[in-house]
Amino acid sequence: MGTPLKLAVSVLTAGAIGAAALHGIGQPVHALPSKPNIIFIILDDVGIDKLTIFGNGGVLPPLTPNIDLIAARGVKFTNAWAMPECSPSRAAFFTGRYPLRTGVEAAIVDNHLPQSYVSSFEATLPRVLTKAGYTSALIGKYHLGSEQDPAQLCAPSTRGFPVFQGAMTAGPPSVDMTAGGVDSGGSQVCGYFQTTAPGACYTTPGDAVRCTIIDASNADPGTDPARTCLQRGGIFVPNKACRVNEPAYSDFSRTNGYYVWPRTALTGVLDSLYVDVNHVCGSTINRTYLTQAQGNDGVNWWRQQSGPRMLTLSFNSMHTPVQKPPTDLVPDPLDAVSTCSNATPPRTLLNMMIEGADVQIGRTLSQLGLGTLGPDGRTLTSLNLDNTVVVIIGDNGSQGQAVRAPFNPVRAKTTVYQTGVWVPLIVAGSVVVSPGRSVDAMVNAVDLYKLFGDLAGVDIASVVPPSHALDSQPMLPFLITPSVTEIRNTNFTQEGVATYSPVPTKRSYPCQLGNACNDTLFGDKDFCEIDNGGTWYGPGGAKQLTSCCAVQSYLGTTLTLAPVHQYAVRNKMFKLVSLQTLDCSQPITNSSQAKPFPWAEYLTSTTQELYDLTPTSANPLGLDNAAFNLAQNCPPGQTDLTSCLPTPAARMNYQALNTELQSTMNSANAQNGCQAKGDGNLDLRITQADIQGWQAYNGRGPSRYDIHLDGQTDEKDLAIIQANLGQDCLNICVRADLNRDGKIDAADLGLLYTQTGVCTDPIFCSGDLDGDGNVNNNDVQIMTAAQATCNSNGPANRLSHTMESQPAIPVVVSPFGTMAITANPGTSELPKMNATQPAMPVIANPATVQTTPTNPAIPEPPKTNVTQQSLGAYTAVPPERSDSCRNGAGVFCDDRRNTSELSCLNSGGTWYGPGDCR
Repeated sequence: MGTPLKLAVSVLTAGAIGAAALHGIGQPVHALPSKPNIIFIILDDVGIDKLTIFGNGGVLPPLTPNIDLIAARGVKFTNAWAMPECSPSRAAFFTGRYPLRTGVEAAIVDNHLPQSYVSSFEATLPRVLTKAGYTSALIGKYHLGSEQDPAQLCAPSTRGFPVFQGAMTAGPPSVDMTAGGVDSGGSQVCGYFQTTAPGACYTTPGDAVRCTIIDASNADPGTDPARTCLQRGGIFVPNKACRVNEPAYSDFSRTNGYYVWPRTALTGVLDSLYVDVNHVCGSTINRTYLTQAQGNDGVNWWRQQSGPRMLTLSFNSMHTPVQKPPTDLVPDPLDAVSTCSNATPPRTLLNMMIEGADVQIGRTLSQLGLGTLGPDGRTLTSLNLDNTVVVIIGDNGSQGQAVRAPFNPVRAKTTVYQTGVWVPLIVAGSVVVSPGRSVDAMVNAVDLYKLFGDLAGVDIASVVPPSHALDSQPMLPFLITPSVTEIRNTNFTQEGVATYSPVPTKRSYPCQLGNACNDTLFGDKDFCEIDNGGTWYGPGGAKQLTSCCAVQSYLGTTLTLAPVHQYAVRNKMFKLVSLQTLDCSQPITNSSQAKPFPWAEYLTSTTQELYDLTPTSANPLGLDNAAFNLAQNCPPGQTDLTSCLPTPAARMNYQALNTELQSTMNSANAQNGCQAKGDGNLDLRITQADIQGWQAYNGRGPSRYDIHLDGQTDEKDLAIIQANLGQDCLNICVRADLNRDGKIDAADLGLLYTQTGVCTDPIFCSGDLDGDGNVNNNDVQIMTAAQATCNSNGPANRLSHTMESQPAIPVVVSPFGTMAITANPGTSELPKMNATQPAMPVIANPATVQTTPTNPAIPEPPKTNVTQQSLGAYTAVPPERSDSCRNGAGVFCDDRRNTSELSCLNSGGTWYGPGDCR
């Protein structure tokens, strides 16, 4: 491709991260260990309400001494948000992207199409860490999609995980109330006989069924024979001798909650287009209690590694169904009979489940040589993480009736309210300066993606192509600099419905949970009734109805309908909630009306709510319960709440948050529009690579190339791709900014040159600007032209985050013949680049909301273009400028940091509008 341009390209190493991360906020105070090992622990359905270390737990809290010790050696993040359900949060962890970008907007179940899964073309965390020499393993719960994936149970290997060992399902299997087929009446609510009677215990070492009589003399300490048999992986027949009522061999394949479950084990990475035609990836029945098995698998994998590694230990605990853990994990001296009710779970049982996870965390760290257990064999007495960083997070808020007071059980998991998204987050290890701290700054589940990249020494912004918009913000500064107070100005969360096939048999049915009803989440009776304690209105239910509106009419009562889409955005004090809910007064009457999901019978309506989250005596935790909705007196259906909010602070913060919310929601329009045109591989263009992707999946059912969304990948999808072949959906000025720093310069060209040749890893081949699968002179010419065009009239003049009409880049040769690469003025707002958000301040004192007229005597200075520093106050959008604001005490005037009247007033200043301080 000619003589390469020699450039000085700097490489960010792990030891230099401290300085890089703190650029703009002071001198680095701590050097990171080189390539620390990482243990990432995910707790399922554990909200911040559960843990005493975060000041919660209710009247009878669970005991979590090991988690408490880890927190004492690290940093507690007391203001962390996840998404409202499992899959969206996990997708956020591993991609650094909000659900509106990944398509994973709801907990994945088996009637969802692959558009609702984490795409095999995402720049997932294990793929990114490979760039720094890390190997990764995901042990435990996956829940990123598999049932209708072309790769089926091989799916983790096509997402970049070199090792996966665990369960692919949404949660543990339903409890087997036949207790292994022994009770044909199905009355064993906990999956085993709750009796003190002796009996025969059948086990399956290999193919030979073996039997042992268990009675009080040889039962496990502190429990009875039946539970002992279950804990040993067996099937118990009470009051019978061996060989009497012997269970059939097939009965050992019955799954049973946490005790008998399908385990998938994968090794090796597969191509993104891999299709498991011959079902080479399968599962085997494991009869070890899930929490223990997951810890054991994690330890075994870790011990086999020699270089830098990341272990994700993804526990199922405390996801339903509820079952007591083994007594060698959590002692149960009373061994009381339990209801194992998922609708009204006993507090002691819930405590035992989370205490079991705490014990397994302690045992895992001890077995890895990172801590010492005390005489009880369960509790860490010391912790020495050395070159290992431990991160613990809950994947969403607690579920319904498992919620601890004063948190709100009707605004819990599956909702964007505080109880549903406020999660515990702990980071510990030698990277932490001044351990034992609490950080109240806002952080988001997506931010872990950048944290792990920073720990590994990977410059995420330069490695992940600009076509993959990132939402992840820095977290590392909070760990190494105690003085850092805020990085995020806003936080965001969302919940939606999945992408479904229009085939009627693939639909969900109404499930009533207390006074709430959901139309889209529950695909079968067991999932609704057994696993979640609900009432099923689908096939096999006592009454079959087609919608929650119909259930409401049938019962003659008003139910809380689960929103079809729900969003929330907050700043430090205020929170805006936006809900799109089925409107039972607006039936869909003709085919021209858009359905929110294929079987919907009603249109949706949108309502907004605003909350002041400031703790008060009446609301000590600052929760967003209905009584505190500042918009509760606004007329129904009002689309702009400004005029009906009670205070100036509420009105101004509503306007700012609503603007931010709409901008975030719209920011994925270009991506979604491009996918509807045939972009199946997430590079925001339609090229020959999409034809090849379609060919891989053609005739093999649903896939990311099922563009028509009918559950089949076929000629109809190819026609859509061919009709749009050659389209580039991304502003070239954004595509060419390979390091996302707001300008196109030698650094971007240097990154392009490091990728010269055939794109062997297309996901990370950001230098392929023309989409022909190679990085060559054509791409250099495009980059050079973009540098001249996009940087005209000042640095990064055209690098706005919104779609603008761009001057045409000179014509270049493409695989589709001659084409001019230009922006499409009609395309919606582009995904945001990974830059610190523009200020979203909070009005701390409503009394200061008095605007001062602009002083006409102060001339407006020329608008300048500034590039944002790592944690500075500016954005890379040149038309924005700072205006003059005099601080509250009148000591100084600042015309550099206040980009709006709101930000000035919120800092206690006096606003002078356009003009400088002179």
